[in-house]
Amino acid sequence: MGNSLSITSDVDKPKIFECPSCKQTIDTASTQCRFCSASIDPAIAEVAAVRMARINRACSDASYLKIAALCAPAFLVILFVPFMTFMGELGLIFLEFAIPIWIILWCFRFLNIQTDDPDFRRAKKTVLIVTIAWVFLVGFRFIGR
Repeated sequence: MGNSLSITSDVDKPKIFECPSCKQTIDTASTQCRFCSASIDPAIAEVAAVRMARINRACSDASYLKIAALCAPAFLVILFVPFMTFMGELGLIFLEFAIPIWIILWCFRFLNIQTDDPDFRRAKKTVLIVTIAWVFLVGFRFIGR
């Protein structure tokens, strides 16, 4: 099992990376790119696969964080539904504590990745937006009390 909270498993996933020549995704077991026939160094392929897996994990975790943040408006609406107020309050309290922990963990694990991958840039932007939304959520909750 991985060293973090995740709903995905890395056990059965093939190790893949981008070919340095043509940028097509290939398996680390390959000694030659099947698209451009470039020679592949197994050690470099393994390092590239680990890097690609880390970037993919960062993007995936940012997506999960976004989904959690998008639950906050639903819990706000539930607050105003008769007989559901407790459930809305419970959900908001959970998100108040869980989201900043997830943000901190994401930043600790992935913020130092140096890449020009557009998906990773989008993941960083998502984490920033979720952070801003969390600040507004907490502010709204304290103003409402």
